[in-house]
Amino acid sequence: MTTTERIRTRLICNKVRQIREHLEAMQRDVHGIEYSIWKQEVDALWKSIFQNIEKLGEDTQNSSLQLIREPWTMYLTYYVAPSV
Repeated sequence: MTTTERIRTRLICNKVRQIREHLEAMQRDVHGIEYSIWKQEVDALWKSIFQNIEKLGEDTQNSSLQLIREPWTMYLTYYVAPSV
């Protein structure tokens, strides 16, 4: 793993932590008052994560995708409306 890949991987880990905090906060917001603000922030974090993953080598991409699998699945399950 190159130094640049280490930095990108660390950025991904930090953003995943932020997403986990947002997801917990979104679950506590039973009335949905802050939902749209949190959703915008989380969407921006996901976009940044995938942009960083795209720039990694294949092996590092695979490990990064495994790292985000659980929060990504949780996010898709609860916070992305299915298109009809």
